[in-house]
Order: sequence, then C-alpha cells, then structure tokens
Amino acid sequence: MTNSLREDLRVTFRMAHKDLLDFWKAKMLVAAFTIMPLLWMAMFGFMYPQTGSSNPYSGKISTPYSNIPIALVNEDGGNVASRVASQFREIASSTGLFNVRDFPNFNLAREKIIMGAVKGAVVIPDGFSEALTSGRSATITVVVDDANPQLASLVYQEATMALRMISDGLRRQILSQLGSNAVALAASDPLSIERKLLVGTTNTFQFLSPGFMALILLNGALSGLAAAVTREREQGTMDGVLIAPISRTSIIVGKVIAQTVRGTIQALMVLAVSMVFFGVRIYGSPVLMLLLMVLAVASFSGVGVIVTCMTQEQETAMMLMMLLNLPMIFLSGVVVPVEQLPEWLQVVGKMLPLYYAADGLRKVIALGADLAMVLWDIGILSAYALVTLSVAIPVFHKVISR
Repeated sequence: MTNSLREDLRVTFRMAHKDLLDFWKAKMLVAAFTIMPLLWMAMFGFMYPQTGSSNPYSGKISTPYSNIPIALVNEDGGNVASRVASQFREIASSTGLFNVRDFPNFNLAREKIIMGAVKGAVVIPDGFSEALTSGRSATITVVVDDANPQLASLVYQEATMALRMISDGLRRQILSQLGSNAVALAASDPLSIERKLLVGTTNTFQFLSPGFMALILLNGALSGLAAAVTREREQGTMDGVLIAPISRTSIIVGKVIAQTVRGTIQALMVLAVSMVFFGVRIYGSPVLMLLLMVLAVASFSGVGVIVTCMTQEQETAMMLMMLLNLPMIFLSGVVVPVEQLPEWLQVVGKMLPLYYAADGLRKVIALGADLAMVLWDIGILSAYALVTLSVAIPVFHKVISR
C-alpha cells in the first residue's frame, strides 16, 4: 500500500470519527435517533395485531376491531322485523363486533354517520315483515361510512355475515309459522342484502385525497417551518433580522403565515389533480374546507415553532419533526383506521391535531358535511392553534433573545 493511499485512508477515518463525535455531542439528535426505530417498531406492532382464525357460526369472529358503533333502523315495526332486529343485536353483543344503536329513521342515522358517531347503518325497511310472511324474500339495506374505505369494507362484510347468520336461522325459527308459503321461502334466501351509498360515488380516491391533503398541510407546517427557522439561525441571517427594528412576534407570525400559504397551495394542488384526473368532487362548502385547512396549518405550526426552538441544528430539527410526524401519520386515521388500534392508542390518536384535520376535510369534501357536522373538528383545531401559538410565541422570544 502506497503512502498516499495510507494517508487517504487515515484522513477518511478521521473524518468519519469527527462526524460521529459531532453527532454524539448533539444530545437532542442522539435521543431522537435512538427513539425513532424503537417507536417505529412498537407502533407497527400495535397497529397490526395478530387476530387468529374466525368461526362466525360459533360466535367467534376474529378481527382487530371491536364494538364498532353502528346504527339499527327498524322502519317496519312488525313482529318479524322486530325479531330480526333483536337477533342482530344479540349477534353483535355475543361476537363483540358492533355496538348497536337504535335510530327512528334513516335520515338521523345518516347524519350521525357523516358526523362519525356511527360507522354504518342496518336499515329494515317498511314492508319487511309483510314480504317474509307472504313467502317472498325481504330486503335489508346496509349503509357504511365510506370516508374510510378499509373500515367501510370491513363493517359491510361483518354486517353482511351477521345478517346471513340470521337468514339461515329464519328457516328454523319462523318458517314453521308461515304455512304453505314456507316452501317458496325455503327455495331462496329469506333476506336479501343491499348496499346503499352514503354519497353518489364509489371512487376510493374521493375519500383518500382529503387525508393526503391533511398530510401535506402537516408536512409543510412542521418540516417547512423547522427548516426555515433553523436554516436562518445556522446561516446567521436570523441575527440580521433580530437587530432590525421590528417586533419579535412579527417575525414568527410572518413565518407561520408563509408556511400556511405554502401548505394550503400544496394541498389545493393535490385536490386539483384529484379532481381533474381521478374524478374527485367537493360535496361540501369550499369555504368550510379552506377554514379547516387554515386551522390545521395554524395548529401544526405552533407545535413546529416549539420544537424548532429546542434545537440549534437543522438536522436535529428535522429528526425531531420526523419523530412527531410518524406517530401522527399512523395514529390519526390517515393510513389505517383509528378503530383498528388498541383502545389506549385510539385515545392517543384522537388527541392529535392531524386526526381532526383529516376527519374534518373528509366530512366536507367526501360527505358534504355542513358547519354543524364539523363543529367539533373546528373547535379542537382552533383550541390547538390558540394554545400552541400562545406557548410558541413567548418561547421563540426567549430563545432568540439569548
């Protein structure tokens, strides 16, 4: 080995040693670096639990979900309809699949579905009992919350499974009371299950694009703000801004406004592409949609400012932002349904602002929700924005004045 090659190797290893030492001295960066893989694996371990096997006819249905709230609407009121409704409640209770809630009419149930209070509805229509007692097949309508396609598919499948069990049991439980009509009814399924759309579309992207918009807003507010502030501090341009005769509050509010504009433009670009190429429609008010977007960015920005003030280096700031982003992305119902998580993680997910941003945008864009239906989302995002920005501004004052 030549002297020149040995010298190059020595310099190479010294540079690597220096970078590792610099990394080790950045304690915040080391902490985030250590926590990230542990958090990643723990989070995915809880998100995708082992569910085992299913045997619905023995009352054992293996699923990561349990006690999913679902509406039961009995518009018929006859004896047979009441028996079917009672059997559906018993199956839901014994299997732990659904938490059944009774509603007097479908319009009220539909409103609760849009608001997210229930995830679907089983509707026994008027004339149901008369059809069965006349030896004809009777129709039951199932409506699901399509705002989350994965959960919607599962709710429909499990509701259908329960209704099929009831259909099989009808031959043993009530056919003996139908006389000569029993032969005609026995030749076909007593129950016919019909899926009704909550909105006039089966386009999956209609319900995915609002979640993508919320992610864009999150990334712009957190990562963009962190990069902007720490980059100016590293380059020294922040010092020039600080000696100018301007208010410290104006500096941080200006940066928040800039990130709000950037994030909103990016989210609108996602929506525009979705509308042009994938047939997405805005069923609700565009003004209400913009209000939710602005509140979402404001709530994310406050968190971003606080975390940015804790760091000096851009690399550390970006690592901390990733540490915040990942749990929010996977625990807020954007990637997987919140209902799939263990109950304690559902509580965590519903404490995050991204959950309410994605939920509100889905309701307005995909389901046509009005102001009253997203008032809770608006209230939570407003509270987040008010509290985090109220903390972030004095923290920023204190840090940059050092």
